[in-house]
Amino acid sequence: MHLNPIRSLVAIVLLPLFFAASSNAEENGPTNFIIFIADDMAWDDSSPYGNESVRTPNLDRLAEQGMRFDRAYLTCSSCSPSRCSILTGRYPHNTGAGELHLPLPADQILVTEPLKKAGYWTAAVGKWHLGEAVTSQVDYRQGSRPAEMGDAWVTALRERPSDKPFFIWAAHTDPHRAYSPGAVEPPHDPSKVKLPPFFPDTPLVREDLALYYDEVCRFDQHIGMVLDELEKQSLAESTMVLVISDNGRPFPHCKTMVTVPGVRTPFIAKVPGYTPAGSVSQQLVSSLDIAPTILDLAGIKPPQSMQGRSLRQTLADPAVKHRDYAYAEHNWHDYRAYERAVYDSQYCYLRNWLPGTPATPPADAVNSITYREMKRLYDEGRLTDEQRSCMVAPRAEEYLFDTANDPNCLVNLANEPSLKERKSQLREALDRWQEVTEDSFPGEERLTPDGFDRNSGQRMINGSHPRLVKPKKAKPTKK
Repeated sequence: MHLNPIRSLVAIVLLPLFFAASSNAEENGPTNFIIFIADDMAWDDSSPYGNESVRTPNLDRLAEQGMRFDRAYLTCSSCSPSRCSILTGRYPHNTGAGELHLPLPADQILVTEPLKKAGYWTAAVGKWHLGEAVTSQVDYRQGSRPAEMGDAWVTALRERPSDKPFFIWAAHTDPHRAYSPGAVEPPHDPSKVKLPPFFPDTPLVREDLALYYDEVCRFDQHIGMVLDELEKQSLAESTMVLVISDNGRPFPHCKTMVTVPGVRTPFIAKVPGYTPAGSVSQQLVSSLDIAPTILDLAGIKPPQSMQGRSLRQTLADPAVKHRDYAYAEHNWHDYRAYERAVYDSQYCYLRNWLPGTPATPPADAVNSITYREMKRLYDEGRLTDEQRSCMVAPRAEEYLFDTANDPNCLVNLANEPSLKERKSQLREALDRWQEVTEDSFPGEERLTPDGFDRNSGQRMINGSHPRLVKPKKAKPTKK
């Protein structure tokens, strides 16, 4: 393996000062780190992953320079629990913020905390969504409007202290709903979108997807701005760059699901001196592994609280096996839920503790053009079984999907006799994981109730999360 050439003179001078945790920091990895995270972007909606209908030239650029992971999984398909999990290296049910909008408790350790202690300048630019209790664990925090996110990222790079290595959490709000025309020029052509089989093919659905593509493209453009700035500052060869998403696309059958469309994430890593250019890895990866990987590459021992494991060896050789299983969970996200899934190299086993409720997508998707079209066609009896699956109940308690041949997770093989042994192995793996991580079904009566109407998507209570709503004080009665 070739050692990473450090181009920045400032970084060379300061390495001994800021990597006390390692006897030879230069051998441990890149000096700087940037994580680009999309908001609601599907794993396969970019050209490196085979969708040539959406313009993502900068993701192509990174994939050509680094490594693309094809089996990377999130621990949750909900925005804030997923982000909290990534930054702490802990499963959502272990962070204390396992449901949407719950703030991360102050005692949780972000990856930025040990980096700061080692002399890093740490920044979070864009969407935060972790709550206020952990803001002291980053040096610099700045929000931005979606259209100006790229400028905000570049500004952070230019204004960083020149005498410190850096970590930047570059968190976009694209391609989250709501959508409107004008995100990019030219806009994407609705007639050319790649339509998943679980969506009906109507002009309105195509228009909805095209607007989503526009925001994926804008996310890509803003990444390009930062890559160009790294080149200008001679930092490209001393900076690890990673592109991921926090959950699946904000459409039915995707966001909040623990199947592939919900929790498989784009995962493109460029680690100068480590990743072979243009390489592809089929190894199982969890978003839980990101934080310990960064610390390992920086020569810093991860805190014991982190449950993931470093990807360092696989980043050097895409054939090196990383893990046997990846796990995902679905807790409250607008609606009461409790589902768990385990992935191996080919199959996904899913257990659903609430078979009596439909797989309702999140409220933003329920209010989407696509879902309204689906409801209209459902009432007319014109949806296929796959397309109507999110609207019907009861559902199965167990699912088994062949993710290699059925990545959309449409065919339940749980009752297939030839797969009985594989299903049993995966069920046992899920049971062991729940025991080790202290995860158990609390009972239906203790689950957070629906906060929105499942049919209309309208809010049923005040506040973004039922558990965060303070009960109104009773007015004193007049005597």
